[in-house]
Amino acid sequence: MACPFCSLLCDDLSLSVSKGNIAVTDNGCRQAKLGFEREATVEFPRINGKRVSQTAAIAAAAKLLRRAQRPFISGLGTDVEGIREAVHLAEKSKAIVDHGNSAGFDGGMRVMQSKGWYMTTLAELRNRSDLVVIVGADLVNHYENFVRRFLAPKQTLHLAQSKPRRAYFVGDQSVAPKSTKACMIEGINCDVTRVFEFMAALRASIAGRALKARRVAQASMTEIETLGRAIKEADYPVFVWAPAHLHGTQADLTIQSITRIIDDLNKTQRAAGLALGGDNGGMSAANVCAWLTGYPLHVSFAGKTIDYDPVQYRTSALLEHDAIDTLVWIDAIGNAAPPATNPGIKRIIIAPNQAEQSSNADVFIPVGVPGVDHAGAMIRTDSVVTIRLDQVRSSSSPSVRKIIHSIVGQL
Repeated sequence: MACPFCSLLCDDLSLSVSKGNIAVTDNGCRQAKLGFEREATVEFPRINGKRVSQTAAIAAAAKLLRRAQRPFISGLGTDVEGIREAVHLAEKSKAIVDHGNSAGFDGGMRVMQSKGWYMTTLAELRNRSDLVVIVGADLVNHYENFVRRFLAPKQTLHLAQSKPRRAYFVGDQSVAPKSTKACMIEGINCDVTRVFEFMAALRASIAGRALKARRVAQASMTEIETLGRAIKEADYPVFVWAPAHLHGTQADLTIQSITRIIDDLNKTQRAAGLALGGDNGGMSAANVCAWLTGYPLHVSFAGKTIDYDPVQYRTSALLEHDAIDTLVWIDAIGNAAPPATNPGIKRIIIAPNQAEQSSNADVFIPVGVPGVDHAGAMIRTDSVVTIRLDQVRSSSSPSVRKIIHSIVGQL
């Protein structure tokens, strides 16, 4: 069974279902258990907190959007079909559309757009990489199954590898993943606010340029040089990072430093990168928006042509500057609570059956969770595989696609 609760979309979980309650019995992680084992509650559509029919709630949402001067559709925590319909709603209502967590993977997008990069896939890393360098990614709290499935899998395409896989974790060692029998993970402690300095020193070391410094970002030059030698000796080193876990404004510099090392290595050997991110439907949102508009989110349909602006149309910026008058927040995954907004902003919340979501909404419409209450599909973090999500329990909760399609029909 596939799990929709992080962008790894692990498809080897075992579940048991009894009277609508789900238990993760094998290969789960904390996020999977929290998501699947969340108690199913019965909720009803509401307008200003008062229970109404679904038909009335849909009509009220459409009315708010018809009156809106600056509508904004965000969250987008849903499956591919839900996001397709959300983009259609943005077009019909002349709204801006973005994912609620887009800032977490924008840094990598900017580097890719400006410079390009060599990237690999989860399957390629699992089957071919002999050295993995994890740069600041908190696998313990966010991608718990990464080590089990990709660093130390029970099986790969190559039953007998010429040499065992090695791994390094660069960053705060309190969140470093633990070694396994199949994969030794060596740690290099590094100041998380200065990872880009570490990567710049590593690039110099790999190139054979001597540095006078004894330590860089708390790491010793001996550790940096040892890692540099291991990278040069590897057949296929892969660098793994999570843009959302890198420090603030320096995330772009860190990612750029990593990709430059990969560029250098590919002149004489094979090397690649892998960015982890796009949770809560984020990778599906970026890809679907690109298919339909040519742009990866941050898109406005308010003008005569589509307008793409990754700074002005970012969710955090629009909310911070009160640049909208109506918010449509979509979160069927259930991982992102609606953000606080100015009291004058109308709020349409489309989310799972959780009463707290409806408390401060002008219109609240409950929906089911893809991969739990209905079937669907989502795009994995490496953007190359669409994973099918099966319905796990019997549910009458509608999908995001169905609700938004009904709203579109009234605009």
